Amino acid sequence: MNKFLLILVCLLSSTTLMAQGLSGTVLKKGKPKKGIVVVLKKANKSVTTDKEGRFAFDSASPSDTLQIAVSVKQDALVPVGNMHEMTISLNDKDFDVKDVDVERTLPYVQVVASSGGVNHDLIMRSGFKSVSEVLKNCVAGIVVNESMTGSSIRIRGINSINSSNEPLFVVDGIAMQTTDIDAIVPVETVESIVVLKDGGGYGVRGANGVIEIKTIQGGN
Repeated sequence: MNKFLLILVCLLSSTTLMAQGLSGTVLKKGKPKKGIVVVLKKANKSVTTDKEGRFAFDSASPSDTLQIAVSVKQDALVPVGNMHEMTISLNDKDFDVKDVDVERTLPYVQVVASSGGVNHDLIMRSGFKSVSEVLKNCVAGIVVNESMTGSSIRIRGINSINSSNEPLFVVDGIAMQTTDIDAIVPVETVESIVVLKDGGGYGVRGANGVIEIKTIQGGN
């Protein structure tokens, strides 16, 4: 009977451990950092830090890993383990994790985009709210000029003799000339973006370069 009770207590403790919440604060240069995307990898859950740098998950498995998008090229990975409340301080080359019992310094993990473009996972990690923001910050050679009427996008190194230097956008195989791609394609629907400086076989229409966008809906 005592043995049975012991097993029951262990099972209950394990269940409680699995269901425990996880929260923390993200700091940069000692100050709370707002807008950082924090992900529980196995659970596939994500939140964004508030103005006080705070984030929270209702439950987190000890075997899960906390993934923090420090930039579009760097992640901070923190094993959850037995931590319930943590402070994460982002440095230039590494980051510090502190909980009640221990403080550790860990290296960042380098994130590499798919060859020639950007994929959905990288876009979602970045936390950017529009296609033009993704192009400006995640894709080399893109120039984005923002104005009251929208964003003007140009591929660096291409100067057309035509009146417009706007590239050709190809969304799910449909070619279009547009000055407001953000109004046409919601960033959360993007599966991949590939930039073709050589025109990609689109003839005169691709003289200013081509930006191919594949959406999740279009791929199904």
